[in-house]
Parts: sequence; structure tokens; C-alpha cells
Amino acid sequence: MNIIDRLERKFPRFGIPHLMKYVIIINIAGALFGLMDANGVFGRPIYASYLSLDFNAIFHGQVWRLITFVLYPVRDLSQGSMFINVIWFAIWAYLYYFLGTMLEKWWGTFRFNLFYLGGILFVVLTTLAFYLVNCGIYGWEQGPLLGYMIGYSVTFEYLNETVFLAFALLQPDAQFLLYFVIPFKAKWMAWISIGLLAFNFIIYIMHGQYYGVTLIVGAVLNFLLFFFLGRGKPSVHAQHTQRKRQQEFRRRTRPLEPTPGGGGIHRCAICGRTEKDDPRLEFRYCTKCNGDYEYCSDHLFTHTHVN
Repeated sequence: MNIIDRLERKFPRFGIPHLMKYVIIINIAGALFGLMDANGVFGRPIYASYLSLDFNAIFHGQVWRLITFVLYPVRDLSQGSMFINVIWFAIWAYLYYFLGTMLEKWWGTFRFNLFYLGGILFVVLTTLAFYLVNCGIYGWEQGPLLGYMIGYSVTFEYLNETVFLAFALLQPDAQFLLYFVIPFKAKWMAWISIGLLAFNFIIYIMHGQYYGVTLIVGAVLNFLLFFFLGRGKPSVHAQHTQRKRQQEFRRRTRPLEPTPGGGGIHRCAICGRTEKDDPRLEFRYCTKCNGDYEYCSDHLFTHTHVN
């Protein structure tokens, strides 16, 4: 039994169900903060002044920043066409809501919470280490300026990238439509994502932007540590649920025995009835099932699709 299995057995109720839904709500709130900051609604950047992960301010009593920094502003909404930016933000939010929900179904609430909240913790720890190192280099009198600049630069962009990488690792053949047209498998997009992470890592080092390096390192370390300790497998409860679903699927889709005395032309794949059993029954093929499966009117809209 690995460490994550033991933790799950010890704290089975740990976790926030449907965590990704709340993450998306927080991102929407962050987008609104970004718009208000960009348009000077409050006269000064409210996020950087009161909410960001500014460790100088935290060490001086503003401990709420350890929580409120998750409301990081999406600054891109204030640049270019507002309509286009909102559309792309909505697509991004839906995509990551889908990915997070699928991971939670696969892993269970405990493991997905451990993965995502652990990633946030790694972001906090790497940012703290970067702040302390810079204060040691440039002097503690530079703490207010360093805290302000570093805290305002903390985002979850790379943590969200690892959410996609985790999904691609578990479902490599899942297909997405890039720009709603070009079919791409998850594993291909994952390699592109890894290449972009490596490229950004090198660019940050070349330009001396080490705060970006810390964000990438924190997100990737969380990803590697989680999969090393838990091997990305689903929880015991999730495995049991999956086995039950597979058994139910096999039961519902197994070949039906011929109707005694000669079967009719049409036969329901669920109940096995034909038009000879009840002349009033209507039969239709399901376009969403993978194969020629025919259902009676009682089961056409209630059956589990065959994939």
C-alpha cells in the first residue's frame, strides 16, 4: 500500500466534492478583479495591494493573503477585444472544468483534492523560498518591494497545465477538437504542453525571470510527486464503482437469447421484447451507441450508451 492509499484510509472524508466547480468560480472572480484593476476602478491595484501572495505583508500580519491570493486576476481580459477574450476565457473555463471533473471521477474526491490543493501548497512554498532567497541577496530592506512584485506574479497557469497532463496520462487517446476543427489526441497535446513548459523554463532562465521558474518547478514537482507516490491510480472506492459499472454495462449489452417460438424483426437490446410481444411497441436504433443497437420506446431514452 503506497502513501496516498494510507492517507486516504486515514482521512477518507478529506476533500471538497466537485472542487473544480469552485476553482472555476474563483477564476471568474479573479477575472473580474483583473478587469477592475486594469480600468482603475479602485484607484490602485486592489489585488496586489490587499490580496496577493505578498510574504512581506503576510509577515506583518496580513495572513488572509495565504487564502485570497487564489483570486489572481486574469489580466488578458483587459487586452484586445473584450468579446473575443471573454469567449476564449469561457472555453478555457469549460475545458478545465471538464478535465477536473473527469479526474475527480477517476481518482475520487480525496485524491483529486490532494493533487490540486497540493499543487497550490507547492506554489506557496516555492514562492516563499524565492522571496527569502531574494531578500538574502538584495537585503531585507528590499522586502516590501520584492514581496509586492513576486506576489503579483503568482498564477496557477502551470498548475492547470499539470491538470491537463494528468488527464492525458490517464486517457491518452481521448480526442479534442483544436479550434473546433482539427482533431487532436490528448497524448499529442500533452507532448506539445511539455515542450511549451520546457521552452518557458529556458526563456525564464535566459531573461533572469526566476519567479516563473519557481512556478513551473512547483507545479511539476507536485505532478511528479503525486504520480510517484500514488501512481495515478484511482481510489479503492473509485475502483469498486468502476467494476460495478463495467458489470452493469456487460449485463445490459450481452447478446440476447432468441425469443421462444421465433423472434420478430425488431428486438430491444435491453428487455428483449419484439413487436410480436406487444404490437404497440415502437423500435428505434440509437445513433449515439457504437454499433447497431435497437431499443423499444421504453428504453430508447433511458439506456446506457454503448461506447
